[in-house]
Amino acid sequence: TYAAAQVQSLCDGILADKETQSGSSGVQGLIDGYLSDNAGSISEFYIIGISQYGSYGFKSYENSLLNYLDTHDVYSASTREKYALALIASGSTDRYITKTADEAIGGLGLMSLVFGLHILNNGYPSAMYSVDGLISDILSYQLSDGGWAVMGSNGDIDVTAMTLQALAPHYGSRSDVNSAIDRAVQMLSDKQKDSGGFASMGAENCESAAQVITALSALGIDAQYDGRFIKNGNSALSAMLSYRNSDGSFAHTGTGFNESATVQAFYSLVAFIRYCRGQSPLYVLDNANHSAPAADTDDNNSSSGNQGGNGSGSGVSSGGNSANNSNSSGASGGATNQSGTSAGTGSVRSNSSTTAPSSERATSSTEKTEPTTAAHTESVKPTYGGFQPSATADMTAALYDESKPGRGGYKLYAILGVVAAAGIACLILFMLKKRNKKNYIAIAVIAAAGIVFILLTNFESAESYSESAVTDGDITVTMSIKCDTISDREKVNEYIPDDGVILDTTEVSVSEGDTVYDVLMLAPKMYGIAVDNRGSQGAAYIAGINFLYEFDYGDLSGWMYRVNGEFPEVGCQSYYLHDGDKIEWLYTTNIGKDL
Repeated sequence: TYAAAQVQSLCDGILADKETQSGSSGVQGLIDGYLSDNAGSISEFYIIGISQYGSYGFKSYENSLLNYLDTHDVYSASTREKYALALIASGSTDRYITKTADEAIGGLGLMSLVFGLHILNNGYPSAMYSVDGLISDILSYQLSDGGWAVMGSNGDIDVTAMTLQALAPHYGSRSDVNSAIDRAVQMLSDKQKDSGGFASMGAENCESAAQVITALSALGIDAQYDGRFIKNGNSALSAMLSYRNSDGSFAHTGTGFNESATVQAFYSLVAFIRYCRGQSPLYVLDNANHSAPAADTDDNNSSSGNQGGNGSGSGVSSGGNSANNSNSSGASGGATNQSGTSAGTGSVRSNSSTTAPSSERATSSTEKTEPTTAAHTESVKPTYGGFQPSATADMTAALYDESKPGRGGYKLYAILGVVAAAGIACLILFMLKKRNKKNYIAIAVIAAAGIVFILLTNFESAESYSESAVTDGDITVTMSIKCDTISDREKVNEYIPDDGVILDTTEVSVSEGDTVYDVLMLAPKMYGIAVDNRGSQGAAYIAGINFLYEFDYGDLSGWMYRVNGEFPEVGCQSYYLHDGDKIEWLYTTNIGKDL
């Protein structure tokens, strides 16, 4: 078990690891340097977490994000809401916040409602939605099992937890909210594993546990001691910490650094600390400044004047949630949210006054026992089966099975090339007598980033794929690959066909026992279609097909597969085929809602 001070040391460890990775000096240096440099891409949920963790200056980040918004069109409603929340966290008064509240809420289904409610919970108004109306709309999405999901009839752990984070401040204000939250909390308790963790789309993962911890903390429920969330002696908190690496970062499943898992673990720990201290939930933002001008004033001076409407995407899913592609995660991270003000007023309600579903509050966090080492749990986890749209790009740190033909045999040579290039660059600097240490550190960082990219990608091309894979088999299936959901949008590259058909319905002979993944891996050799698998052995993650990638058209965009008209709830490497099966690989801009 962990006392609040010990959880704080875990947060410090995550930030220290980011400082080391980026060459930053201290948390303020991390904000002003690395996080500001990456505003609009991977920084937002770190900024939100840090803003709720300590007192720092965010002006550099705010300026960088506003500059990003000035120079980029953002079509995703939920992504716009993510940026608005990050601006709120940085203390900004830019009208992008109120403009987003007016234009983006409700623009992309459930998640845009959830993140819109976070904005309203922080006291920012919307001309289109009231808090009560928004809550009613969100409640209408609740499924029969008590959960919420962006697709399907069964509640998803991550989506349910994220929805609870937005509804939590309103527990006790309406009987229908109370009932909905009670049912959802029970659903999460029922789906908790004996390990204390949670699975989304078939596999236990760090991010799903993080989402639940964030939601429970918002509701005033102790994720470490509440009996409803202890299974076989394991708590939700201990389960999430089993994914912690020795350097302070977190893995998605198994071991290895994962950006989405790390940022979500960070802010869930911040949420837990705030709960222990009786502070407001994570997404009741301490830096909220309601001086932002109304959305209908001075369009020409708005940092968000060029922003698009409500296209696809969501900057919010997380570790385990979402549609069925091939593996892992998530936004998303991913990422999640929290809130905790009374309805639309912006006034903060602390956890101690939030009337959560009844439970004994834990003993004082200062009385909790010393933690044991948060070692990784070595038990085998099932294949993760969802494409993970996350607010931050998925950086699953998984090495590939190099023993198989076409599985990354080029990597050693590519890494040696990067090292050689770095060495030559250093030699040139030395000969030019430019011997400032920072120059060499910069080269080392760039080289390390290149090596990580090489390790985290696995291209299957027509040249690299094994001839032995293209053989006659026992059964015949069909496969098609289409991206017609983006036919009316500007192409991100020249490889996207005008009609959106990358591969028309084609018969393929395969062996009994082959999987959807096995058939897809025939595409490079048989049809010259590039496939980018960024997953580990047994847990494929199809990030790109034909150079069309996840997130190219919003935070909820990516590849999904369907068999005989149904989206399976397992990964493509775990779906075994039968004679006559019809496989479809489809590109979605809205996690399957547009398919």
